[in-house]
Amino acid sequence: MKTVLSIGAHPDDIEIGCGGAELSFAERGYKIVHVVATLGEEGSSNLHFDETKKIRRAEALASAKILGAAEVFFLELPDGLTHFQKSDKIKLIEIIRQQEPEVIFMHSQHDQFPDHKIIFELSRSAILGAGGPWYPGATGKAHSPGAIYGFEVWNPINQAQHLIDVTKFMEQKITALREHRSQIEHVDYVRAVQGLASYRGALMGQCLFAEAFEVLKI
Repeated sequence: MKTVLSIGAHPDDIEIGCGGAELSFAERGYKIVHVVATLGEEGSSNLHFDETKKIRRAEALASAKILGAAEVFFLELPDGLTHFQKSDKIKLIEIIRQQEPEVIFMHSQHDQFPDHKIIFELSRSAILGAGGPWYPGATGKAHSPGAIYGFEVWNPINQAQHLIDVTKFMEQKITALREHRSQIEHVDYVRAVQGLASYRGALMGQCLFAEAFEVLKI
């Protein structure tokens, strides 16, 4: 079975960036796998971060189930991270080699949010490492994906290179996003995500809602 692997910095980034695209691939028989780098413990102003971790992990699992994800891996890096360790890279290399994805969705290289930039670099480094005979400390056989797409979250991609019609899947995408109750109770993420998808759909000229990506490999 072909696999789509999506990598997000926070528990809701995948849903926002490529949730509709995942559903379109799942409809074609692809296995969907999530990698969540941090548990977003800094994402609450009124809860202790240990409590926020538990809540956001549960939200990520509930949301992933709605998107049809077969597995969810949590790297458990600290939220608000300023760098990543070699051990983090090894973990992600092993996941990529184990899952052997045909397609990878990850943060855009133009995303200016600090955590997203670091997870982009971690993802790019691990994808390169997973594809060669290097890192003997990492288990699994070398694997390189056939296609890699960078998604947008809060920074729209200036020159989107690939648009996917997600009109058919928009309601399910929003249902998944609503599972992140700890986040949408303070900020109307739903309206923001619907607005961005509507804008992308209008530019596509052929649909109501679309997701935009930069093509990192095809």
